[in-house]
Amino acid sequence: MTSSSPTRRRVRLSRPVLIALGVLALVVAGLVAWQLRPKAPKDPYRTAAVEQGDITKSVSASGSLQALITVDVGSQISGQISKVLVDFNDQVHRGEVLATIDPQTFESRVAQGQADIKAGEAAVAQAQATLANAKADYQRKKALVDKGWYSPSTLDRATATWRNAEAGLAAARARVVQSRATLRSSQVDLSRTNIVAPIDGVIVDRKIQPGNTVAASLQAPVLFTIAEDLSKLQVKISVDEADVGQVREGQTVRFTVDAFPDDTYEGVVTQVRKQPTTDQNVVAYTVIAEADNPQGKLLPGMTANADIVLETRRGVLKVPVAALRWTPNGTVSPTRTPSMMGPGGFGGPSFGGPGGGFRSGGQGQRQGQGQGQQGQNGQGGRANALAALPDQLGLDAAQRKQWTAIEADLRAKMMAAFASAGGDRSQVREQMRKVREDAFARLDPILRPDQKQKLAALRAQLAQGRNRGGATRGGTVYVLREGAPVAIPVQVGATDGTNTEVSGPIKAGDQVIVGGGPKAKVKANAPFGGGGQGSQGGSARIRM
Repeated sequence: MTSSSPTRRRVRLSRPVLIALGVLALVVAGLVAWQLRPKAPKDPYRTAAVEQGDITKSVSASGSLQALITVDVGSQISGQISKVLVDFNDQVHRGEVLATIDPQTFESRVAQGQADIKAGEAAVAQAQATLANAKADYQRKKALVDKGWYSPSTLDRATATWRNAEAGLAAARARVVQSRATLRSSQVDLSRTNIVAPIDGVIVDRKIQPGNTVAASLQAPVLFTIAEDLSKLQVKISVDEADVGQVREGQTVRFTVDAFPDDTYEGVVTQVRKQPTTDQNVVAYTVIAEADNPQGKLLPGMTANADIVLETRRGVLKVPVAALRWTPNGTVSPTRTPSMMGPGGFGGPSFGGPGGGFRSGGQGQRQGQGQGQQGQNGQGGRANALAALPDQLGLDAAQRKQWTAIEADLRAKMMAAFASAGGDRSQVREQMRKVREDAFARLDPILRPDQKQKLAALRAQLAQGRNRGGATRGGTVYVLREGAPVAIPVQVGATDGTNTEVSGPIKAGDQVIVGGGPKAKVKANAPFGGGGQGSQGGSARIRM
């Protein structure tokens, strides 16, 4: 008996189906790999706390230490150095002998002068005797002539002899006086063979050794240098012309030296010299400061790294400088927002800050960008405040709508005021002030009491900035709210290069963004730089 098994049929898939399945498998594997890929961590925001403390604005410069009074000691005579009695760093007193020049030549001149005086005195005695004899001879001959025993000519010769004797005596006496003067000169030269200290001080330099020859015929050689008092030193600081206008006598100077980098010394500005110095087309001015050196650690010639304190603001809010520079991706600086631009595109008037005045508009992109940059650098303080007004006052939707209408009318009036001023700066500023005050007056009725208080504070702040002539300017910092950066407009004051004074709707302890976040995309052209290509309207920056 035979058994049979059912025949198995093998299913063969067609080639296109296999290819389709393979492609599908690759796609699925790719999707899985994409989902499981290691994701790059997002760049977190870096924040720093708003602090309350002091801000010191200063000018940094380099200089050198010098003694208050330095005297070069020289020689008035020539000769060979026979003795050197002092060395470097020796304390000396006024009149103390420092060195001696070989005195033999000068001693011989003194002896010769003394001998000349004795010879002159002997000549005087001889002339006196001659005079006495001539006088007696004259008297005898005169008596004989009177009796008629001698002719008158004999008396004339006796008279001449007498007068010659008198002249000889006068000449002998004059030679004695001359010899005495020569002796005094020789004695002075002899005393100058001792080189003495003209002041009390310290020997900071010695240029001679025993045996050296000093030649003082043309110019007095310098033998020693004496610093009068090293308990106080002078700091000679070279300040750039851009900073010297802020330096005044009496300001504090803090400096360090390379020899003691951990020590900080203080001094006071005593002089701002008006004579400039030029080095490779860089103009600088010399500022002199005095500093105490009670321990004697500071030495003349040391290099000083100095900070001249211009202003100290105490108990102010301060943020890192980076907080004012940071902007999130895709944002526009409040200094030049579209809402503040004129009807001619980017070429309308913007409101300059306290330092500003107005500047004629640019016809091209480069000039417009330059003016936009100036606005961010401190000339857009009031524009920043006005642009950020809704956020500062906390306007609701209805209030913002009314403010938009007021702002549109404000821009139109600004344009008209600028056109009618004819370039007169004072007239432009006055008209802009009136327009701005009118806008504030129209805004006031729609505000709540708390908002009115904020508006009054803002107006006072703007007026203070105007009265201080540009001491403050506008800026923006960002804080994180629900994970997103929120702009906070502030007024910017003094800076020390690390932190900057700010005032506005922030308080100590708030965390401001100083870095991180999504990377900003670099654009070829700044969108709000001023009257760019295609803009027919000029851009003007106006101080209000």
